[in-house]
Amino acid sequence: MVKASSKPSVLPITIWQQYLIDEATHPDCPDDLRDRFTLANAFLVQPRIDMRRLRRAVDKLRQRHDSLRIRLRQVKGVWRALIDPPGEDIVRQIDLGEMNAADFHSTISAIANTPMPLIDAPLAEVIVASCAGRGDVLITRVHHAVTDGHGMVVLTEDLTKLLIGIPILGQAVSHADYIARFQSPPPHRAAEIAAYWKELHRDFPLAPNVGRKAKGLEPLKFGMGKVESRELNCRATPESLRRFEAVGAAANINPDTALFAGFLEGLCQCYDLEKMMFTVTIARSDPALDTYVGDHSLDPYLPYAAGGDHGFSAAIKTLAQTLMQARAYLPHDAARRGTAYHRALAQMGCYPNQFSVYQPDAMSRQRRSIFSEGFFNKHGDVQRIGPYALTSLDVSVPSRSYSDIRLVLGSSISRTGFSIRYDGISYTETEVRLLANKICQLLDLEPTAVALK
Repeated sequence: MVKASSKPSVLPITIWQQYLIDEATHPDCPDDLRDRFTLANAFLVQPRIDMRRLRRAVDKLRQRHDSLRIRLRQVKGVWRALIDPPGEDIVRQIDLGEMNAADFHSTISAIANTPMPLIDAPLAEVIVASCAGRGDVLITRVHHAVTDGHGMVVLTEDLTKLLIGIPILGQAVSHADYIARFQSPPPHRAAEIAAYWKELHRDFPLAPNVGRKAKGLEPLKFGMGKVESRELNCRATPESLRRFEAVGAAANINPDTALFAGFLEGLCQCYDLEKMMFTVTIARSDPALDTYVGDHSLDPYLPYAAGGDHGFSAAIKTLAQTLMQARAYLPHDAARRGTAYHRALAQMGCYPNQFSVYQPDAMSRQRRSIFSEGFFNKHGDVQRIGPYALTSLDVSVPSRSYSDIRLVLGSSISRTGFSIRYDGISYTETEVRLLANKICQLLDLEPTAVALK
């Protein structure tokens, strides 16, 4: 029997991890940008957690997914991923005692969202907080350097299976596999993919006089600088949403794409733009990455041409084709932040992250999960898994966006509307409310509430 090595494996880091290091170590990086990258979940568990079973399950989870064992460190002047061998106990216990409801929720949220150091520190941990008669709270915290939204779904599903004894089939994509096979374009397609993005970006528009630029401020081209995070939530009547989806289905149009188009067209009409650049997040560009828990967030820079009131339907279909084609020509540096490609666009006068659209790509993974009901439960709902009753706790906190203004679609099964996240320095509340009304007008949605958060 060969004894497992007690020394960490030393491997190259991913392009995304290098970007985060460059950002975090930049002298102008503000704290709210540096500290926002903790992905956290919390569940009240009853009856109390079996610590022996939990530790065994977490150990098996770390054996399966080596991204959970990564530490980022400089080795001879080069940043490397040190992958620790399995076996380290990352489950931490704390005793919080009795608390009233308000203190309970604020305390759990504060623990869940405590910033995680990026450099030479563990990037994943599990905390069990004992709360006297209330029960135990299971808190999972993973740094964005080693996972993304899709990965968190995979981790939650795998941990749940290990806890209740359901076998996990197939191998997970490792850190080394990702770098070797999925981070860069396949050699036989590299020239084709590069040519596609070069042609797509040949006549890209310069940044319009909108937002920060219109106010005489330096654009947040690389995420640095002060922002004031705001969010406007727009809810529509169920009847208008059903009508909207029925019209889209008859025209073979995905409702998410139509909402994206409504936002982009709304910007064009509010600010008299003929063409614009925007970004969209794609979390998994290859089906083989379904079991990979590391971050594979790609943000391609894409064009949108205004359709006007009479050409909007055609603009939606063009956008759908653009999104489909872009996914087929990934990965590429045209879809990554902080790369030489990104910087070259900025030097030309473009502003890749001025506008963006976003829907959590993990939603499709949630729907395919055997625990899909739990993934789509609202905070406070109780779900039974094996001998446990789990109540999801809301530990979400406002997060800083890379874009000046972004349309965000929710991840719930029942569609209710959309949100617009924006920088309060770039846009006024009046501007954003006018934009929300324009989106509803274009899509024939009847708003019931437009509320600032």
